[in-house]
Amino acid sequence: MPSPVRSRFTLLLVTVLAVLLTFGLAALVEPPAAQAQKKILNIAAKEPDSLDPHSSILGQTQAIVRFTYRGLTRFAIKDGKVTTAEVQPDLAESWTLSPDGTVWTFKLRKGVQFHKGFGEMTAEDVKFSFERQIKRTPGTRFGVNLEVIKSIEVVDPHTVQIVLKSFDAIFLLRMVGYQQGYIVSKKAVEKYGEQYKWNPVGTGPFYFERHSPREKIVLKAFDKYYGGKPQIDEINWFDVPEDATKLIGLEKGTFDLLYPEAVTADFASQVEKMGAVIDRRGPGQQERFYINMTKAPFDDIRVRRAFMHAIDRKAIKETMYPGGLGKLAISCVPPGYFGHIPMTFPEYDPEKAKKLLAEAGHPNGFTIKNYFISKSFFYPKVLTLAQEQLKKVGIIVELQVVEHATFHENIRKNLDPFVLYGGTRITDADPWLSLFFDSKEIPDPATGNKGTNFAHYRAIDDLLAAGRLERDVKKRAAIYAEAQKRIERDLVCLPITDVAGQWARNPKRVSTPFDPDYGEFSLHYSYNYPEMLKVLN
Repeated sequence: MPSPVRSRFTLLLVTVLAVLLTFGLAALVEPPAAQAQKKILNIAAKEPDSLDPHSSILGQTQAIVRFTYRGLTRFAIKDGKVTTAEVQPDLAESWTLSPDGTVWTFKLRKGVQFHKGFGEMTAEDVKFSFERQIKRTPGTRFGVNLEVIKSIEVVDPHTVQIVLKSFDAIFLLRMVGYQQGYIVSKKAVEKYGEQYKWNPVGTGPFYFERHSPREKIVLKAFDKYYGGKPQIDEINWFDVPEDATKLIGLEKGTFDLLYPEAVTADFASQVEKMGAVIDRRGPGQQERFYINMTKAPFDDIRVRRAFMHAIDRKAIKETMYPGGLGKLAISCVPPGYFGHIPMTFPEYDPEKAKKLLAEAGHPNGFTIKNYFISKSFFYPKVLTLAQEQLKKVGIIVELQVVEHATFHENIRKNLDPFVLYGGTRITDADPWLSLFFDSKEIPDPATGNKGTNFAHYRAIDDLLAAGRLERDVKKRAAIYAEAQKRIERDLVCLPITDVAGQWARNPKRVSTPFDPDYGEFSLHYSYNYPEMLKVLN
């Protein structure tokens, strides 16, 4: 009888060969001459769940929509690097702000074209793109980042005026081409309705050609892109869930770029051995636990403290990201975000955890049944490590490993009493804390609220409101420092690791103008300017 290890290896080998054979045969559809003339970029990643930029928080969706959409502003290129702290004009060529800080007037770049013949971008499209989110159109996710907007007026086809409810220190960052900032075609959304998610129309350097479910998405260079047609003619975004398969494809030349599930020491070592590089982009994502303080037994702060004492954060970090692959998180607001301060968390101490559980009425611990966790990215590995640590103090977690989309659905139904979560956001404490700790973002299946305040926390609403009004930089920083102190006091969030955004790249096939080691600061998408990527040879 074959061993389980040998069976798994055989299954993986068969899967790899099938993937490579499929992709190899697909490349033969066109004559060799046509292939030689085209510059094609092959990316191995997971399949996105939507190409509507306002509707998904999945990393692979955030990454691919950057190829097809743009915003009024963009992250600045400064001194040969990309920074997330400053902005430059993009779809807007200029803007002015009223003396009281509440009225922004944007002059749009003239002649910007939407893909697929949907015409010139106008102020109507800008107004529509923001209002569909502010009105919480079903499926949209980022309206909370635009709640500061009071009204939007179309002054003329190339001028839009946005009136705020009050001064907002980071409004230009909100207008960046990222999540809520992307501009969509009003005509296209109205034409396709619910099918817009697979019929995207933006103004970016690449347009959507076709989607073959569970195989690939094809993007092509947009010859009317305002910045000029990209050097790359076509992009194949292959659905390759397993990192092992991605690595074999990178080594054989089937893939040029890899979006990995997680960059482990083994992954990084294999990339280095084959002569490829890892593009590391700050500030990266933070992996952390949120504890639902309204759900028994975690409504008792002693149980929350016991949970934190039971988690060996350093061991998890070193197991997942040894050495420089990651950094032990020191705050619930990551370094690199405005307003960040170091926080203090309960140290790893299993005996103290057991004592606290006993004091809280759980001398023998307790069991959490049907705990849902994603099968993707870092989730199963980190949770399995935490599961073993919690078991030592008597907290038994019975795991149900599910698809990533199902995981996101379930945690918004409040089915997990604590939630492992990862992500990145606009690099300022306001949008970060608003998304994860504002009471308006408490998920509620009864109302359809799919927010991300998994701790069900309500103790910093007043500070979030004050921070949005404050125009003095030092006072604003002090407000967010107090917010972090309250979160520290109430024990509702335990950050584990800060991890850079990392993609593997074949430097003999693809070049980027920025240094691979933090030459770009970006958010989910890693490459701020995919039109600057070049296929070599």
